[in-house]
Amino acid sequence: MSALFACDDELVQCSLLVMAKSFVASLVILALNMPSLASAAAPAPLILKPTSAWQVDYANERCRLARQFGEGKQTVFLIMDRFAPTDSFRLTISGPLVKTFVEKGDADIQFGPSEQKQQLAFLKGNLGEDPALVFTSSARIAPPSAAELLAIKNRAKTEWVVVQPISEDRQKAVRHLRVGKPLRKPVMLETGSMRGPLSALDTCIDNLLTSWGVDIEKHKTLGRAVTPLDSPEKWIVSSDYPSNMLSAGQPALVNFRLSIGPDGVPTACHIQATTRPKEFDNAVCKSVMRRARFSPALDATGQPLVSYYQNDVYFRLP
Repeated sequence: MSALFACDDELVQCSLLVMAKSFVASLVILALNMPSLASAAAPAPLILKPTSAWQVDYANERCRLARQFGEGKQTVFLIMDRFAPTDSFRLTISGPLVKTFVEKGDADIQFGPSEQKQQLAFLKGNLGEDPALVFTSSARIAPPSAAELLAIKNRAKTEWVVVQPISEDRQKAVRHLRVGKPLRKPVMLETGSMRGPLSALDTCIDNLLTSWGVDIEKHKTLGRAVTPLDSPEKWIVSSDYPSNMLSAGQPALVNFRLSIGPDGVPTACHIQATTRPKEFDNAVCKSVMRRARFSPALDATGQPLVSYYQNDVYFRLP
C-alpha cells in the first residue's frame, strides 16, 4: 500500500524558516527539505560496532530509537526521533568523532549497502558535553525515487504526493549507516538489520497516537488526512521572531503538533521537541493557533474525525 504525503508532512518537509536580516526579521520558507542524492566519493570510513542494544524511549510527544557504537573517544550515539506515523525520522548523531567546524550545511549519509546516498541539512550542536550533528530535515532508509522527487518539486503548495513506503525487505537488508561530509573521516555504524528496531518504533507511535486521543484504526484507512486551508508559510511571520532571542542572535528548531477537531479548527498546540528557550515554543504555538485552519480528516466513510497536524519551524540568523 502506498502512503500519502503532503508538503507539510514529516517526510516532505515544508518547514517554516524564519530568518533575521540585519535588525529586521524576515520570513523565508523552506519549500522542501528533502533528502537529495549525494555523488561525491569519500575515503574509507572508520567502522564502529554497536556497544549497546537498541533503546526505545516512549515520550509524551515523540518516540526515540537510540544506540551506542564504539567505545572511549570513538563512541558515537545514534538517535532517531519520530513524531508521527510515517517511515521517516529525525536523526541526531553525537560523540567526539562528530566534532566539526562547519556550523551548518548538508551531510552525506547512506543506509548501506544497497540504498542510495542522501544529503540531509544539519546544524552543529551538542548532546550533553559531546558535539553533535542535529539534522533539520527528515530522513528515511532511502530517499524518494527520481519520479517522486519530480512530482514533489512540481506539486501545488497543498497538494498531496504519493511516496512509496520502505518495504520490510529493504529495512531487513540494511547493515550499516555511513556518515561522510562534514566529518573529516567518514564513520560507518554497523546497525545490522533495521527491521526490528523500526518495528519497535512503529509500536511506540501507535501507543503515542492513542495517548493523543486519535483513533488508530480509522487513521490507517483515512479518506483524507488533515489538510491546511492555506500555505503554512503564512502562519508565522517575521515579527513572530522573539525580540530578545533576535537581539541575542539565538536560532532554534521547534517541532510542534496541533490537535485538530472534526471542524478543522486547532484545539491545542503541543511542542514535540525544541532546541532552544521557551520563548520560541511560545511564539510558535501562539502564531499557529491563531492563523492555522484546516480541512478536517475524513474516515473511510467520509465522516470527519479528531486528528492532528505535525510540522517544524526553523528560526535562524543569516
